[in-house]
Amino acid sequence: MTQFVSFSSPCDGVDLSVYKELKLPQYRTVDIIGIINRLVQDIKFKNKQGQIINLARSTGTDKENVNALLESMINQGWDITKVPPIVEETDNTLYDGFSRHEALLKKDHQEAPYLVVKRKEGFTVDDVIDEIGLGANNHSQSKKATIADFKKRFASFIIRQKENGKEVTTNDGLEWFAAIPNAFSDEKIENAIDDVFSTAKARQNMEAFTKKQAEEKGAELLNLDRSQVFAINKGRKQANTSTYFKRVLFEILDYFDDHGEVPSVVAFLSKVEAEDSEERRKDLQLEVERYNRVMARVADLYKRNPNQDFIKLEGFIPQIIDEETDLIR
Repeated sequence: MTQFVSFSSPCDGVDLSVYKELKLPQYRTVDIIGIINRLVQDIKFKNKQGQIINLARSTGTDKENVNALLESMINQGWDITKVPPIVEETDNTLYDGFSRHEALLKKDHQEAPYLVVKRKEGFTVDDVIDEIGLGANNHSQSKKATIADFKKRFASFIIRQKENGKEVTTNDGLEWFAAIPNAFSDEKIENAIDDVFSTAKARQNMEAFTKKQAEEKGAELLNLDRSQVFAINKGRKQANTSTYFKRVLFEILDYFDDHGEVPSVVAFLSKVEAEDSEERRKDLQLEVERYNRVMARVADLYKRNPNQDFIKLEGFIPQIIDEETDLIR
């Protein structure tokens, strides 16, 4: 049953004896020092650039959740039935409770309870973030870590292991997920692992481009001005990239309206493994052909010349590292 203590005034404190019945969790990566009142302003939760370093969240701290917590603190008080925000003993680094901590700052609160822990020997800060940042979300108005949060941290785990000379396998991934409290189904976990592996492999074997970068590269290869080139993107087979394609169609229409001619178009692949690149390029080529024929039926340009292609696809940006250097026609 939830129980609150007064916490409306910025100087309201919490008598730590109220936590004597609270059962604290046990962690693999840290030892628990205890629940201690600490100055809110002393807690380290931003980097040198002033960005909130909630590394366990793929999209950062939810501002709506922060506001809900602030309202709860003012109107209800401090929930003493839940584990407080978790900080490192040595330097006050915040591991969990970013939304509550930000609410405390917005409230201009002076002092609050934190669960102080000390990282165990043999574990890195990233290991602690994986376990605590993803798994310890059982407080009021908590937002459970999403599968996107887990995928972000698993991708980081793969990179760290590779830096140590170890290639991560599917079994390693299953063990990594099993070590962190979560409610995902086996199928969802397996799909997440496959997705992270595919993305990592694409990054390793294929040069990655944004739309802007692909257009700049295409202009360079075609010896054209950047404004004369548009780029379209093709992702993995299960990904829906039609939105990007349709956006480019409107960009081409705007260009034609302004210049009276069609621009050049280059294509690039996103999160596609090298061995799948040929198939995805063929898929995109078929899409281009379909839209060209549609435009042939509706545009005045095609009334004059039915064979004119509206999307002048020049080729694909070279992306396979050490194999491709020129535009693939």
